[in-house]
Amino acid sequence: MRALKWVWTTADAVCMREACERAAAGVSRHIEWRAVTLLAICLTGSIPLFVVSAFQRSVGSDADARLAALGASIWGCMAGYIAVRRRVGPRDGAAIIGAASTVMIVQGVGQDELTIRWLCAAALVVVPVAAAMMLGTREVAATTAVAVAGVVAISLTLPTPPLLRVYSALTMVVMVLAPITVVTLLVRRMQAARDLARTLSVTDPLTGLSNRRGIQARAGSIVAAASAAGEPVTVMVLDLDHFKTVNDTHGHAVGDRVLMEVAGAMTRIARADDLLVRLGGEELGWVAHFPGPDEVARAAERLHAAVREQSVPDLPPVTVSIGVVTAEPTPGQEPVAAVLSLLSTADRALYEAKRAGRDRIAYADRPRELTPTSSAAPASTGRNRAGPVA
Repeated sequence: MRALKWVWTTADAVCMREACERAAAGVSRHIEWRAVTLLAICLTGSIPLFVVSAFQRSVGSDADARLAALGASIWGCMAGYIAVRRRVGPRDGAAIIGAASTVMIVQGVGQDELTIRWLCAAALVVVPVAAAMMLGTREVAATTAVAVAGVVAISLTLPTPPLLRVYSALTMVVMVLAPITVVTLLVRRMQAARDLARTLSVTDPLTGLSNRRGIQARAGSIVAAASAAGEPVTVMVLDLDHFKTVNDTHGHAVGDRVLMEVAGAMTRIARADDLLVRLGGEELGWVAHFPGPDEVARAAERLHAAVREQSVPDLPPVTVSIGVVTAEPTPGQEPVAAVLSLLSTADRALYEAKRAGRDRIAYADRPRELTPTSSAAPASTGRNRAGPVA
């Protein structure tokens, strides 16, 4: 019986968790988390001010009541704007946070009620923290400066002895700076960790080149750059000759070092905006754009010679076979599928080079358009010779 009760309870917990996840996913489709954060802040600011305004009107403090009602109206308008937009960009966030700071400073300096003034000063502590979650460094610095100025102004206008006012001002400044410093460091570290994870997800850990997922991330920019320059897209696929023999004779650790050295040679030859990718095993790729066939041939020859001529102590010399294809980019085509198609075409040219004896460059016939269905005719081959792109 106890076991059945445990199973039932566990099933209920799983159902509740799944329901919460579905609800959160449904909410995120309609309103983003930054908007939810600002909406909560605005509602937290508007509702108490409406209550304060009603109370002050009931006790005959009409001036304070009007000031509180004005602040509550501004908070309410901001909450309504966020609820309608449901998405908050950096400009919207900066404007809302700036307006919130202004309302709290005016309320804190203008209200006669001491409790309201302290609440406004305490609320200013939250404003830079909210800014750190959605704004850039400059905006966060400006928001923090406004918050510091606000708490100092509120503290120095309190009806207390001068020494106590100064102490209150210093205390409130520390209360503003301490949390914003901690939150800013945490946000920056989270961003750095996210950027690192994004980089690692598209990077081959052994060679430091992109992996196949990196093709999806970079193909669009490569094709766009080629189109802007009016140049064809060139794809080279190279494979280390007799790499299995290297692994069998010297061990996989040496084989890994050989791959790293070849990747380093590619990096030294390629330009910063070119895409270098490890396609799998000992097969590597180079996606770039050059003005014409002569420049393509020279780049392929430089790559071939750089690998063949490099000499590293304790590493066996290696050669590579290279397949090359060039195509004119066509507007409106899907870049990732097009680059993958060219990689496949270059791969076929590579195997023509291997069948012809390895240690050479093979050029595939260039298709007229950069299409996902482009095909290549049999490649021409020649040992250590750069031929024109057909």
